[in-house]
Amino acid sequence: MHNLDTLFLDRDGVINLKLDGEYIKNIDQFKFISGVKDSISKLSKIFKRILIVTNQQGIAKGIMSDKDLCVLHEYMLCELKKNGGVIDKIYYCPHLSSENCNCRKPNPGMIEQAMIDFPEIKLSQSYLIGDSYTDIQAGNKMGLTSVKVDNEYTLSKWCSTICL
Repeated sequence: MHNLDTLFLDRDGVINLKLDGEYIKNIDQFKFISGVKDSISKLSKIFKRILIVTNQQGIAKGIMSDKDLCVLHEYMLCELKKNGGVIDKIYYCPHLSSENCNCRKPNPGMIEQAMIDFPEIKLSQSYLIGDSYTDIQAGNKMGLTSVKVDNEYTLSKWCSTICL
C-alpha cells in the first residue's frame, strides 16, 4: 500500500462530531469521533500527505470569525499530533452556499488549490473521505476515489480496510 498519495478529509462528520443544526464555534464543542485520532495516526504513515477540505459558512454568516476557526484548527492539529497524526494543510471555504463560489464543495476549488500548493499530487492515487454527498461530488469531479462515511461506517472502519 505504498502507492497511496494524498488523503483529502472533510472535517465535520469525519474527524469531529457534527452538531445538529449548529456550527462548531469553539474547542468545547469540538469532539473527536471515536477512533479518529488513532486512524489519522495510522493513515499518516501510509499516505504521503493528508489535507483537510471543509466548508465553513458559519464565517460568512457571522457566527464565527476566521480567527475562531484558526483556534479550533490549531487545537485539532495539536491533539492529532500528540497521537502521531499529521495534517499537512487545512483548506476551508468561508462562503455561503448561495454565493456559488468555486471553493465550496461540491465545487472542487479547495482540491484545485491543493494541486497548486502540492503539484506532485497524483489524483489517481488519492482519496477523499466525506460524510455528505457534496464531499463525494467534489472528489469525483477531480477523479479521486471518494468514500462516504457516516455514524456506522466511520473513518476508523475505513482505515481498518486500508491500513492493513
